[in-house]
Amino acid sequence: AQKTLTLTRPVVDANGHVTVSPHRLHVAIPKGIIEGQRIRLEGQGMPGYGGSPAGDLYLEIAFEEDRLFHAEKRDVHLTLPVAPWEAALGASLTVPTLGGNVQLKIPAGSQSGKKLRLKGKGLSTGSNQGDQIVTLRIVIPEATTEEQRTLYAAMAKKMPFNPRAEWGI
Repeated sequence: AQKTLTLTRPVVDANGHVTVSPHRLHVAIPKGIIEGQRIRLEGQGMPGYGGSPAGDLYLEIAFEEDRLFHAEKRDVHLTLPVAPWEAALGASLTVPTLGGNVQLKIPAGSQSGKKLRLKGKGLSTGSNQGDQIVTLRIVIPEATTEEQRTLYAAMAKKMPFNPRAEWGI
């Protein structure tokens, strides 16, 4: 991407007074850069003493918060809400990636917290490829009608299951 930044710099006038002046920079953000990396802008730093050349300016990359994605190095993470029947029976779901939507197969019997990898769908440069890690989060629908409550009661009878069995209680 290309970004334009405006920085304020201290400037000493002919009388020795310090004022601030805006300084506009056009910065090329390279593809595949990761959070915490620095971009060096040669000669864009503060002027040197006694007429010597300006130093370099370093910009540290920080990503804005995103409602869907968060990055860890080159890997991009996404939490995917799934319905209980999609997790239990398996499904093919549309999943957003940085490069557009893809189809992801959810294996039958998946549990909340299961991680699935979309190879090469993270932050990538030519030789370094990141992945997208999709973490499943099972979302239980509310039983707001009598028919829905009856369905949950029937499931409880037909599918005896104790999610705390490993606790011994």
